[in-house]
Amino acid sequence: MIGFLVGAEIERARLEDENVELSERLEARIAIDRAKGVLQRDLAITESEAYRMMQRESRRRRKSMRAIAEAILLGDELKTMGDTEETIGRKSK
Repeated sequence: MIGFLVGAEIERARLEDENVELSERLEARIAIDRAKGVLQRDLAITESEAYRMMQRESRRRRKSMRAIAEAILLGDELKTMGDTEETIGRKSK
């Protein structure tokens, strides 16, 4: 009986680890897809060109694709915030 419980607990822990890993991979994929969209919009390039550009940057900087994607997204957010603040500043004058 104890062996069964130990085996079940080991399997539960393994499945939990697998679930965490899959969730992280999904989050990375979502960030990468969003970043590709930003590059496509800003640089007028294709999806595959955006992906290759991110791959090259990932290799060059020795950073994960997710880290590159998050940097692109952060830059886009900051740019959008700056654009919004400029618009608000012009309206209040």
